[in-house]
Amino acid sequence: MKVTVEASARLHLGFYNFLEDNIVYGSIGISIEVPKVIVTASPSEGSSLTVLNKTNIDADDVVNNVIKRVHNSLNIEIPGLKISIVEAIPRHAGLGSTTQMSLAIGMAIMKLLNKPIKVRELAVMLGRGRDSGIGIAAFEHGGFIIDSGRRLPPNAIFVEPPKNINDLPYPIFRAKVPNDWLFLIFIPKQRKGLDETSERKVMDVPSPVPRELKYELYKLLLLYLMPSITMNDIKAFGRTITKLQVLVGQYFSKYQGGTYCCDETEFVINSLLKHGAYGAGQSSWGPTAYGIVKGQKQAAKLLTNVKKDIEKKGYDMVYFITKAQNKGALIKVSSS
Repeated sequence: MKVTVEASARLHLGFYNFLEDNIVYGSIGISIEVPKVIVTASPSEGSSLTVLNKTNIDADDVVNNVIKRVHNSLNIEIPGLKISIVEAIPRHAGLGSTTQMSLAIGMAIMKLLNKPIKVRELAVMLGRGRDSGIGIAAFEHGGFIIDSGRRLPPNAIFVEPPKNINDLPYPIFRAKVPNDWLFLIFIPKQRKGLDETSERKVMDVPSPVPRELKYELYKLLLLYLMPSITMNDIKAFGRTITKLQVLVGQYFSKYQGGTYCCDETEFVINSLLKHGAYGAGQSSWGPTAYGIVKGQKQAAKLLTNVKKDIEKKGYDMVYFITKAQNKGALIKVSSS
């Protein structure tokens, strides 16, 4: 028996809330076709764990954490496993790699153990969804997603790990992204976003924001962002995302040294907008930058122009064009 799980990366487009009435955060995101994680799991002899990593992306900590949490949650000895990582999402790049890898490996193992489990139950088991529910919803359904944020207990000071599925951020709006909306992705090779340890220092104690900023974020979400994707209005969607990202970046500027994480990311965002992207921003903590366009012709032209700007600056980046992923993870069980 072999289980194969394929899950896509996600762009985290920012927060529309930070702290209000004991509700923290509230995320906006889009699942994209590439990059993706593909893992396979099958039984092996004895009780040993064999990990075959066919990528150049280190994932040992993720695999070990998933095995430990499954063992502790089920309170059973896990039989021998062979786990193969066929493709992986770059780590600490703002693309949700840890959540997608964890859920993919966890789901494969649960299938092998013949333990039926829902994605959100697995997420709690693996400690995902502490600040954002976008990665979980992307694994479940894909598409454009807005989540509810976390409901904290009265007088809570710290954002603690979810204890059950009702404690997770829940999708409150989801829409399919039009097939001709394309995303240009740029990942600076010499930069990394915050890792999960550093992130905790920022996210565990959220700060209230001025009433004017809260109102502006709510207005952007309700009056412009949600209607624009429903009406297939990429221009309005792009303008709104760009403005929202600037506001969110300003909130986090004291932690990342500016509105964006680094000079390379800011340069690419400005280049994308200069050359005709409808919207652009930084995914999560970066350093991934993205731009939004319509149609392959416009995407190719924009990519060419931005590449020229990057080459003049001497920046070393990975870049590609991708569509949104409007479906959740693919799980396949085969006899061999």
